[in-house]
Amino acid sequence: MKIIFHENQLCYRGTTNAMFHYALENQRILGNESIIIYEKDNPNNFPQAVELFKKNFSVYSYSHLSEIKKIIKETQSDVLYVINSGKKSDVISDDIKTVVHAVFKNHEPHGDVYAYVSKWLSDEMTSGKAPYVPHMISLPDNESDLRATLGIPKDAIVFGRHGGADTFDIKFAKNIIKKISRKRKDIFFLFLGTDPFVKSNFFYKYDNVIFLNGTSDPKYISKFINTCDAYLHARTSGETFGIAIGEFSIKNKPIITWGLSDERCHLDILGDRAIIYNNADDLHRIISEFDREYMKKQDWDCYTKEFNKFSVMEKFDNIFLKNN
Repeated sequence: MKIIFHENQLCYRGTTNAMFHYALENQRILGNESIIIYEKDNPNNFPQAVELFKKNFSVYSYSHLSEIKKIIKETQSDVLYVINSGKKSDVISDDIKTVVHAVFKNHEPHGDVYAYVSKWLSDEMTSGKAPYVPHMISLPDNESDLRATLGIPKDAIVFGRHGGADTFDIKFAKNIIKKISRKRKDIFFLFLGTDPFVKSNFFYKYDNVIFLNGTSDPKYISKFINTCDAYLHARTSGETFGIAIGEFSIKNKPIITWGLSDERCHLDILGDRAIIYNNADDLHRIISEFDREYMKKQDWDCYTKEFNKFSVMEKFDNIFLKNN
């Protein structure tokens, strides 16, 4: 069976990451062929991500929607998989089965199968009536880290975050980081693919707040997570799934997250293992009193059992491919 996977852009964000793993394990586990299609001129395309896909799959780009029909015919594909916001889209095929994977809080069913990316989202939008196929959490087995490369002492406490450039957006969290970083030189804040919000000046040198460029390299992401002692999540809206949180969790890193977000999939999955702050004082206390050695001895993994590649691809097969 040939599955053609569509994403508007190929970038380092969660939806592209998710589609990459679905396509990869569609070949490895399900024994199907995966073909990739994306918008050629989308400004969010990330060259490193495009190259990653090209190394693993047959990749096609298009400038006009009319080209999709030609690509489907040329590749003799059997199923068109579309990951999108959940709103009705013109990316749909009249010739082959179209399955739509909805990422956000929208309910505009279209295609032959319309499923959400989490149980929480299905419950929220349809009281659990719509099917869901969760994202998988998968990283290379790699124990090395970036501490030596970045000049971070082995005994330093490191709070890390990776995700969308503009989705670390809780203002008081940024202020707490600025405040603590000036007083506690044994604490580092490490950001991957995040818009910088501190800048060294004559009065303060934020040497312990480090911003790294975004990447699609899973080995580098694994090293990044190994560098950290905890994940610091500060997204106002929350998560309809939250791949980065899952990646930290399977590496047994505690998740520090805001408890008042509207999208709460990550909170449901983490349960009582989430370290929750509801205001600036909470966050200041959690960071200031963080016991690195104690935290290392706890079990923080909430994702491996349900969101491993075998469990997820079984659901992917049943919902998207076998479901008529």
